Amino acid sequence: MERMASDPILTPALRFLDENIDVNAFRAKLRKIRTIEQFQREMMVPLCSALVAKTMTRFTSSGAERIDASYGTLYVSNHRDIVMDAYLHQIVLDQYGKPTCHITFGSNLMEPQFVVDFGMSNKMFRTDRKTSNIRSFLRSSMHLSAYINYVVSHGDSLWIAQRNGRTKDGRDHTEPGLVRMLLMNGNEKAQVEALHITPLSISYQWEPCGILKAVERYRTLDGKPYVKAQGEDLQSIITGITQQKGNVHLAFGTPIDESGFSDPLKREDIAAIATQIDAQVWREYRLWDTNYVAYDLLNDTTRFAGCYDPALKEQFIAKMENDIAAYPSLDSAALREIYLKIYAGPVYNSPDALK
Repeated sequence: MERMASDPILTPALRFLDENIDVNAFRAKLRKIRTIEQFQREMMVPLCSALVAKTMTRFTSSGAERIDASYGTLYVSNHRDIVMDAYLHQIVLDQYGKPTCHITFGSNLMEPQFVVDFGMSNKMFRTDRKTSNIRSFLRSSMHLSAYINYVVSHGDSLWIAQRNGRTKDGRDHTEPGLVRMLLMNGNEKAQVEALHITPLSISYQWEPCGILKAVERYRTLDGKPYVKAQGEDLQSIITGITQQKGNVHLAFGTPIDESGFSDPLKREDIAAIATQIDAQVWREYRLWDTNYVAYDLLNDTTRFAGCYDPALKEQFIAKMENDIAAYPSLDSAALREIYLKIYAGPVYNSPDALK
């Protein structure tokens, strides 16, 4: 608390939310915090509410009334924004009087110190990214799996993304390797039931860091891995938090059905679990007018013209072209196609949209 209260980054962060805020009074209040629960209740709830009001037209949720806090739950979410996905989940849990959950926190995001302190004060814990050292990564994965199972078995809940890193193509697929990691300790089939794996589906009218994701995808078209610049993750965190998001919806699914799986689980069972998660994420995803506009532009059609206002279409095109213009050295046609695919991806995923 002392480090965060003394960090100079706190002033511009608070001024963004409220230009008239008394920063010194906020720092003094922060120094008096003694528990995570107190920090989240007294600091995070009002801060997140202010952030929603400032950067969103409307934030809604569905399915939260089914939450049963009498046992632990593993929430597996599609991942569109580094910070906001998990924190919007926390807001809804608080709105329904449920305990907040633990959150996975990629090791690549653990800088600067303010971000680390802020994350750990919100029940976030470190997860290691895959490396070339397979033995070390296996040990790390087993440790992570054991910790996740420990948290849920003790009645707490936990948020984890369905894949390593954010979705960059708009298609929201669960990595089977994630499912395998979750079940590395003990009886696999029993773990599936004990974890109460529940999908979450979050959808933004305006894609967080849309152009940054498109540029990253563009720079991997040659097949080479993308190497992030120093401070790039922090830029994405700040951009995702501060940019306008329009309408946002968070949908809670239902625990996946473990019946019919073999014991121990086979490769096809692992794939089936990932498929169940995907099916719920896609079904519950709230398609916005921007998704339909992107599909029509990508396919040079007016198939979904009835799903958006012409003025919104012009707004979307203007924003896209303005975003692309910031990268004059890149092939604008290729970048535009990637950009549109990010927005159009959920339409392709939807079980009903293209019928």
